[in-house]
Amino acid sequence: MRLASIFLTVVAALALAVPAQAADSGFELGHEPVPTEARAPSSDWLASPPDPARLNLWVPTLEWATCLSLTIPLFLIDPSFVNVGPLSSDTFAEAWTQPPDWDDGDGIVANYVLHPFMGAEAYLTVRNRGYGPVESFLFATAVSFMWEYVFEAWVQHPSAVDLVTTSPIGSLQGELRFQLRRQVAQWRPSLGRDALLILVDPIEAIHRYAGKLLRKPSAGTTEEAIDSALDFAPDQASWRVTLRY
Repeated sequence: MRLASIFLTVVAALALAVPAQAADSGFELGHEPVPTEARAPSSDWLASPPDPARLNLWVPTLEWATCLSLTIPLFLIDPSFVNVGPLSSDTFAEAWTQPPDWDDGDGIVANYVLHPFMGAEAYLTVRNRGYGPVESFLFATAVSFMWEYVFEAWVQHPSAVDLVTTSPIGSLQGELRFQLRRQVAQWRPSLGRDALLILVDPIEAIHRYAGKLLRKPSAGTTEEAIDSALDFAPDQASWRVTLRY
């Protein structure tokens, strides 16, 4: 299929997704520290270690589900624009009852550049939250599978080439970018260093910048919180909700 338009839609939606600084959700797996970024002061938002509150899977899962869902209007408006067929329940059923096709009609750029790039972004979405390579690879694989068998399956048969290249090659690229970013984050703060951090992982830079804007700590504080209380006594009851940015 013509992937460029879908690729741009997904990347734009992922870049605009606001990083929720949520508490642990119960979906967390083991994670590893980021020692090389630990030296960066907290005010150095591009190089500081990830907020521990980002260690969750439901936020990136929601982000990717939203991004992939935004491609459905492209299928509905003009299927020929993205070189796919019309939405069909028969096509969806065949996706789950027949093996994937090796010849999907995509070109070399789509199969070996754009698809791996999307796999790398899915990998980094989790890797940048403190998860290890295995967990990040499994997440990228899940995103690839969901795209082929849940979203695109309504208009086109799953592609074996896409399944092979998106997550495996994308995860390798993502890990290389992650390690490069980790090394650059140790450099002395400068315009050149910040530009390279943004170039290596622009989506993470956008997430971090959005998080910095949300924090907006008041004078003498390091974070902003909204509090109330939940107390039970014979003559009173109140509710507390804390939002950490």
